[in-house]
Amino acid sequence: MESNRDYGFHIYLRGIILLGFTLLFFKLLATGDITNFIAPRMMPFMYFAAGTLFILGIVQIWRSGSKNKEELVCNCGFDHGESSTPIQSILIYSMFVLPVVTGFMFPDNILDSSIIDKRGFTNSKVIVEQREQAGAFDGPAGGESGESDTSRAEAYLDDPEGYMEDQENGEPTIDEQLADAPLEHPEGFELQEPPEGYYEDLKAEMLKMDTIVVDDERYIPMMNIIDMSIDEFVGKKIEMVGFVYREADFTENQFVVARFGLSCCVADASVYGTLSNMSGAGDLKNDDWVKVSGTLTTTQYNNWTLPYVEVDTLEKVEQPESPYIYEYY
Repeated sequence: MESNRDYGFHIYLRGIILLGFTLLFFKLLATGDITNFIAPRMMPFMYFAAGTLFILGIVQIWRSGSKNKEELVCNCGFDHGESSTPIQSILIYSMFVLPVVTGFMFPDNILDSSIIDKRGFTNSKVIVEQREQAGAFDGPAGGESGESDTSRAEAYLDDPEGYMEDQENGEPTIDEQLADAPLEHPEGFELQEPPEGYYEDLKAEMLKMDTIVVDDERYIPMMNIIDMSIDEFVGKKIEMVGFVYREADFTENQFVVARFGLSCCVADASVYGTLSNMSGAGDLKNDDWVKVSGTLTTTQYNNWTLPYVEVDTLEKVEQPESPYIYEYY
């Protein structure tokens, strides 16, 4: 009977932990804070996970009250006896209890410029071309993902020695270019593909605008279009909202208007930034949220031709309720 009570207690405790995770998920879903961790398109999985954890927790608590040992453990021929010491049990269970407790006690932290310091500033044009080279993104124009790799292979076959000299003289290899690429998505996750003709229609709409207002719902595709077709947008007026970021080699008047974009969750967050210039920008601090209006032009940065905004007006604003941007199609 004592053994049964031990089994029952551990099963009951596991049920409580499962219900704790259920309540944490419910709290994040009810407050909307869940979008600080995952993209909205992942929400169905969260509802499924919360429901599954709730059912499993109730089942565990129900089983814990049984007096029949065969109902408490599986009949697999393996000894499931609780041989661990009380200290070992406390350490093991604390690994599951602490995330629940801290999830209720501490506020959510938003990704900021300190993350960019670790990963480095990457313009969305660079992100797109890195994805193309990795075969993970077809790009706004729907080009072939293997085109870049094929051209490199042909260059090597035509002149192996010349190709290797180019690599040694500073031309970045594919591995070097991918070193700063966003983290990989979870296994089985597929990047959302835009509807056929989406980029073409949006580009035509943007070219007709007197001022391109980069809204949150279309932030990623709009910036991708500008970055990949910058020559067509030079001289256009643009308006956007983001937080300030500076790197050590920026001039006093240079800064990036940045946003974090999520495809799946914060683990794969990519920094979408637009290099900007404004007299007196030295007073701005990293992570200040601003609304800028200016004129699009181009500049060279780390051997990339990037969009560049000559800022006409800048207004400090509050952090948006949803600071991240997502891929909506």
